[in-house]
Amino acid sequence: MIREELKQYLEDLDNNIEPIDEFKIGEKIRDILKVKDEKLTDKHELAEYIAFQFLANYRNKETGWGTYYGPMFVLPNDKNQMVEFPSIKSVDEAMLNYWRERANASKHPIIVCRYADLVVDFEPKIKNGSFDFKMVQKVIDATLEICAKNLDDGLGCKDKLERALTLAKQINDSSRLSSLVQVIIETENKFAEDDKPGLWGYAFRWLLLENTNFNQITAEQKNTLLLDLENRLDRLSKSEESNTWNIECAVVLLAEHYALTENEEKLQLVLSKLEKSFRDSKQANSDGLLILNYLEKISDIYSRYSKFEFAKKAATRIRAEISNIGERGKFATHEVSTEFTIKNEEIKQFLDSIFGEKRSENSTDDINKVISKLVIFFILKKDHVDKQLKDISSKYVFQYLVTNTVVSEFNYPTAQFGPINEDYDKHLLRHFSQNLHFQSPFLKWAFDEFIKYYTPDILYQGISLSPVFRPEDKNYILKTLNLYWTRDFLAFSNLIIPLIEDAIRNLCKTSGVSTIKPNDDGGYDEKSLHELIKSGVIKKIFGTKGEDVEYYFHVLLTSRIGWNLRNNLAHGINKNAFADEQIANRLFHILLCLSVIRKNDKPNG
Repeated sequence: MIREELKQYLEDLDNNIEPIDEFKIGEKIRDILKVKDEKLTDKHELAEYIAFQFLANYRNKETGWGTYYGPMFVLPNDKNQMVEFPSIKSVDEAMLNYWRERANASKHPIIVCRYADLVVDFEPKIKNGSFDFKMVQKVIDATLEICAKNLDDGLGCKDKLERALTLAKQINDSSRLSSLVQVIIETENKFAEDDKPGLWGYAFRWLLLENTNFNQITAEQKNTLLLDLENRLDRLSKSEESNTWNIECAVVLLAEHYALTENEEKLQLVLSKLEKSFRDSKQANSDGLLILNYLEKISDIYSRYSKFEFAKKAATRIRAEISNIGERGKFATHEVSTEFTIKNEEIKQFLDSIFGEKRSENSTDDINKVISKLVIFFILKKDHVDKQLKDISSKYVFQYLVTNTVVSEFNYPTAQFGPINEDYDKHLLRHFSQNLHFQSPFLKWAFDEFIKYYTPDILYQGISLSPVFRPEDKNYILKTLNLYWTRDFLAFSNLIIPLIEDAIRNLCKTSGVSTIKPNDDGGYDEKSLHELIKSGVIKKIFGTKGEDVEYYFHVLLTSRIGWNLRNNLAHGINKNAFADEQIANRLFHILLCLSVIRKNDKPNG
């Protein structure tokens, strides 16, 4: 039985119809039932409590149940097991029937709407598709009353109206749909403020854009919605302190309507207003990254309407501006650095582990062992980096919730990716790339030692045994190696990248994998290095290390989020960076990786 204090609270709500927040109802019930101190054992009390703990309009697909309502939280317990509250597992047929009774007996529209909607939402899950039309009608009718009597705020009414509209369409209730159309328009007019775009535009979107064949809206209502939004955009554009976001919200809606109705003149007018608002905004032009952001946004919006010639030309114009942005695209940055100390004895121990304690100059006896150790030591394990990223991102959550941009030397973005839960693979690429930079001091010490004891000629003897290098390229390879030994890193990098690409192509050929693809002129083109790396050959040849080697090559040579060395060289991007010893060392290491391949050998493991 429900305790008297709770029963009295619920009766008071019904006897005093006034605005109230559902979250506060949940808090009050929690306090009355002393949930923090006592475990609920009464089924009806539990039903009352969790009814107001579920979150409406739940959008997280990973932790949701495919329903409109979802858990308030999903968190790990002391055993690191994910626990959700409230859980859909708590809902059974008896609880659904209790909520149904409460929806029928209650008087406060907020209470009626919540109980009825929980039945509508969960019953199909609990009872294999069962659907209560009367409860759907109650949700719609209660929503109409809530909005008419101002029992919720502007955003609350908006959310409830959207839910009611969806349900009314599902049951095809024309009478209630007509009522909803009128109340949606009236509610928006009641709460709309120009500087709060969340409170306006939804009637236009729901009734005109998302329902082009909607019979329940009259021609007069359509014209009123269109005129109101046009007037709002006009006011926003003429405001002395115009807000680009507010203008964009209006333009996006109007542009979609004009495109659907083939009104090119008005489409061009509203898009030009949006572009002008960004170009006139001091805030949007205060930093290079902000400039890039709005240029990309304008380009994207124009591109949506590229079937219109003016929009197609405008998108081309904006892209050209982005590619030539130069100094305008520079943005404020600050350097983050850290220091760590490595003792000379530790460096010696590291080098001894690779070269041995006794080393002799120009010895060919141990060079193959040394190369194998260098290859294995400096190839990061992808799964280790993956584990590291998950650990770091769980500790420093906010660092991984922002959008990331990779910018070229010409200050236009070459890649963008969102928060880690949306673009995990791209965050992994970046983290792997950063780890390669952290290895750089060790790689330098190792290669400084290597060229001290071995010559290009001795190294070539080992390289020539690999079937991926052609005998006729001997002079090319030796010239390239001599540039590395003489520290001419710029020239070395320019020669080594084509050699690496050719070697990977030869590896594919000797493995029976096609390296060409048809072109539009009736012939064939060579596949890109990215396609060759991702062909699966590297993964197969290097055996248990294959996935790590393939990922390593991709990050260094062809990933925009990684080092992208091959593509940057080919396109003349960041070309001065190729004089950097760090880059030369990585390219030299890739050469060593390819040099250990042997014909007819079993895959290296």
